Amino acid sequence: MNIREHLSIENSKKNWEQVVDYVGNDAKRFDELMQVFLNDERFLIQRSSQPVGKIGELHPRLITLYFAALVDYLETKPIDAVKRNVMRIFQFVEIPADLEGRVFGIALGYLASIEEPIAVKAFSMTVLRRLCQKYPELTTEVIHQIEILVNENVSPGIVGRGRHELKKLRKLID
Repeated sequence: MNIREHLSIENSKKNWEQVVDYVGNDAKRFDELMQVFLNDERFLIQRSSQPVGKIGELHPRLITLYFAALVDYLETKPIDAVKRNVMRIFQFVEIPADLEGRVFGIALGYLASIEEPIAVKAFSMTVLRRLCQKYPELTTEVIHQIEILVNENVSPGIVGRGRHELKKLRKLID
């Protein structure tokens, strides 16, 4: 399969699931997918973001070579699909120590922004909570931001995820 050509055919769940199945846990095929994802063709970035997110969740060892590139990418204010799927990955992996501060800043910024989609905010909450488990001194700041979202009743998804993460975060400071 030529991943680039396959993703050019259509943007559908069936199509990206075929890419996920094809790549599996093969590092060479994952590299091919990442070359499509890290390009500057918007439609291919969007179409490749779902498989990247899913494979990053299923096979986190494949994503480790790309941590710095993904954080750099997030700092360029990419399309929502990129933010959503990269933050989804970061929920499940150990973020390298040298990137934790940048990821923390990005995720907290997503929570504070009124423009970010619900999924990006929800995944960011979990990323932030996991970082707070490692650095409890950051917990109060994260709690405050999540409480704002929960109290504003932004969406049922945000309220549910927010309450769930707040319980875990409050245990860190008790």
